[in-house]
Order: sequence, then C-alpha cells, then structure tokens
Amino acid sequence: METVFLIVFSTIAGLLLTACAYKMFQIYQLSSYKTRGVFNWFRATKFDWQIRYFALAFLSGAGMFVFVACFGDYEHVRYLGSLIFAALSGLFVYASFRQKIKTPLKFTPRAIRVVILSFILFTAAAAGLVRLGSLFAADYSLAALSQLFIPVIVALAHLIMAPFERLNNYAYKRRAVKKLESMPGLVKIGITGSYGKTTAKAILAKMLEKRYKVAASPASYNTPMGVSLAVNGGLMPDDEIFIAEMGARNVGDIRELALMIQPNYALLTAIGSQHLETFGSAENIAKTKYELIENMAPGGLAVFNGGDDGVIALYNRCGAVKRLTGPEGLSGAAAVYKNVVTGGAGTNFDIVIAEKTVRIKTALLGRHIPGLILACAALAYALGVKLEQIAEAAAELEPVPHRLQLIENGDTTVIDDAYNSNPEGSKNALEILSGFDGARIIVTPGMVELGEAENEANEQLGAYIAKYADYAFLVGWRGAVIKKGALAAGMAADKIITAPTLDAAVAALGDIPGKKAVLFENDLPDNY
Repeated sequence: METVFLIVFSTIAGLLLTACAYKMFQIYQLSSYKTRGVFNWFRATKFDWQIRYFALAFLSGAGMFVFVACFGDYEHVRYLGSLIFAALSGLFVYASFRQKIKTPLKFTPRAIRVVILSFILFTAAAAGLVRLGSLFAADYSLAALSQLFIPVIVALAHLIMAPFERLNNYAYKRRAVKKLESMPGLVKIGITGSYGKTTAKAILAKMLEKRYKVAASPASYNTPMGVSLAVNGGLMPDDEIFIAEMGARNVGDIRELALMIQPNYALLTAIGSQHLETFGSAENIAKTKYELIENMAPGGLAVFNGGDDGVIALYNRCGAVKRLTGPEGLSGAAAVYKNVVTGGAGTNFDIVIAEKTVRIKTALLGRHIPGLILACAALAYALGVKLEQIAEAAAELEPVPHRLQLIENGDTTVIDDAYNSNPEGSKNALEILSGFDGARIIVTPGMVELGEAENEANEQLGAYIAKYADYAFLVGWRGAVIKKGALAAGMAADKIITAPTLDAAVAALGDIPGKKAVLFENDLPDNY
C-alpha cells in the first residue's frame, strides 16, 4: 500500500506542481531565459509569487500534518489527507489562471522541454519528501515543501537544460549561417538602434520592394534565434535582399548578430537610454550599437540617422564608407529633410538626396519619422531605388502595430504606442497627443529597464504629461513616481488617476465624457 500511494501521490503531485509553476515558466520565457531577469521580476513584484507559494505550502503542510496526527493510526484513512494537497494545489492553479495574462506562455520546443523536465523533478521531489517524512511524525505532509520550492525547482530545470539549449541554439544559428553563405548574391542589411528599428525595417522594406524581392525578419524578431528563424524559415532562394533587425540588452549582442549575418549595409537609427539597466552605462549602449558597423562585410556602407548627438559621435568615429542623414543644416549630412508639416493625418516633408528633391507624404506620425524615412531613403537610393519610387513607397506606408498606430473609435481617437518604452519616444508620443482635439489622455505604467535612472526618467515623464495631456491614468506601482513628477510640474491632482491594472484604467476612461484622444504608452508585459 505504501508503494502504491507513493507512486500515485508523487505522479499527481508532479502534475499539479507543474501547473502551479506556469507563472515561473512564463516569466523565464519573457526574460529570455535569463535568471537575472527572473530575479528582477521577483524583486519588482516584492516577491509576491514566492509569498503565494509559501502560503500554499503552509496551508497544505499544516492541513496534512493535522490530518496525519488525528488519523495516522487508521491505515486506510490516513492517506485521505493527501487530498488536501491536491485540493489546495488545484485551487491555486484555478486562481492563477483566473488572473488576466497579457503574454501567455508560448509552448515552443524549448518551453516544452523545460516543462517536462520540471514535471520529472517535481515528481522526484514529492516522492523524496514523502519518503523522508515517513521517518518522522510529519509523514507525507512534508511533501508540502515541494510547493514552497517551486521557483527553485524550475530554476534547476533551466540550469540542467542550459548546455543542451546552447548546443541546440548553436546548431540552429549555424544552419542559418550556411543558408546565407549558399546565397552569395544576397544583399544583407542590418538595422540597429535604441529605438525606431522595427519602423525603419518596415520603411526600408517597402522602398526596396519597388525594385527588389525583399525578405525581412518579422515583427520584433531581433535576437540571434529570431533572426535565425527568419533565415531558416522565411528566406527564399530567389530573395535578393534580406533585412535583419538587430536588438540588444547586453554588450556583445549586436556583434553576435552581425557576425552571423555579415551585412553589406548598416543603418543606425538612434542612441538612447533604453535597456540602460542591463547595459550598465550610456557608453556601453553606444559601444554595442557600433558593433554593427565594426562587423559589416568588407566594402559595406553605413548610414547614420543623425537625429541625436550619440549617432553623430559614432558617425565621426566610423572609418568605413558612410552617409550621415538628418535635418537641413546638419553639418556633414549627405541627405537632409526640410519643410516638415505634421497633423493627425500624417507627416509631409521634403527630402534632398544627391541634390535632388522630392516631397514625401506619409500616414506615419511622430517627430522621428522624417529622420527615419530619410535614412531609409538614402540607403534605398544607394541601392538604385529612384526618388520617385521612394516617395511612392512612403505614401503606401501603414503604421507598424503598437507604434504610434492611430485607431478611430467614434468620439475616441486611440494612439496605440503600447510597444514604446524609452524617454525620447514617450515625449514624442505626448507631443503628438497634444495636437488632437477633445480631452487628451495618457494611459501608461511608465518606463522600465533604466537602472538607477528609472525613477528620474519616470518623474520627467510626469512633467511631460503635465505639459501635453489633460488627464493621466497611471497603471501599477511606478505610477506614484510619475504622479510626483506631474504634480511638481503643476498638474492638478484630480486629473491624475492611478489604477492597479490596465483593464481598470480602461474601465475608468468611460468617466470622462465627450470627445477624447487616448494615448496608450508602453503596455508592459507580465515580467514587469
């Protein structure tokens, strides 16, 4: 009977513990399987989930121990106490899944491998604790400790799988490299920058499609595995140009991507403070973005969008063939934009390349748009696309989803900038909001991954909100910091509404009558 109970209980416990660990699997995936990212989530949430696991373990352990103490002498009855473990675990799973999840766990092959290994470890842990408890009065109630150590066991599963995952990733990347090497006529373009990468990729692809068959890494697939997926699964033998978006959180990330792709052309969009927490310093951010330029294929061309001093400094440092683009009057610029006119319908301006001028009309919004379009136009022009074709492509552009995307909904105009999370972009979005009629409202949780500069940046965001918006709906715990900055800048306290969740903030929007424009700025995923 003991053996049967051990096998059945341990297996069921393993399944329930794996279900209880769903949040851990999700956060690891959102944190790119980096332990530091998971720990930062624990710290940012004040160890809320560890407290939940402790409460679950305490209630299960106490309940089972009391049952064993009362009915331990009754051979067949004593096992019924294990139902307390099952019932409380099931209730925990039910309550966890009742909470809204913004970014559900994607059951990728890697995620499935970790889940299976975690199940095995949970089952072994439950069996071991039952055996250990049988030596003492605790009996099987000691198995409740497995609930307390759910984060530790999931971390152990990731640690065990890490060598295999590194080998698997290497093989997948190597396959992508070989495929690229098998296409010697393919023109490869790398795009990087602190922000504007995805929008620039969409702009450039649209321009180059006027003359070439173009493939590009989808959405924000800007990691080595994401780019490898684009190459292995999306690049066709007759493609003439491949555009790779290159993202980074640490020094060396861009170098890894550039060595893999070996780009013939490079485009640097901007240097900002995004991911300052993981980079450690502004110097490391600039150093990492420049890794793209340093690792271009011989004879390549680098285009620098001269919209900020950081990009201009890297342009001056560059010894390769290069082009600087920017506003009229920018010293050393090979291409410029001028006569900018903005409005709710889009952005119009002139670009001048090789002493030729063309008027650009686009539906894209934002102070950064003329610079991005010009930089992409300069690169496309270098590849033989005519200015008239460039203007035609610009007119066909549609906003990239969640990046200053305009959505009309009756009397409400929504500006969806949910993907944004940097000081420069947030100010830009607020400037756009200020140009709309009606009540101007921002809904935001603030900015993240700025390290020691995060509170200062969110206070400054509050000051910008006071300047450009009529109402602020602040989501989550960073709202207190933003509110402090808004109040200091003169915004009335009754115009600032704090909400625990995005859903609560959206529901409260209905209290503001009449016509309104609502900016959704930076909808953070679940690991923040």
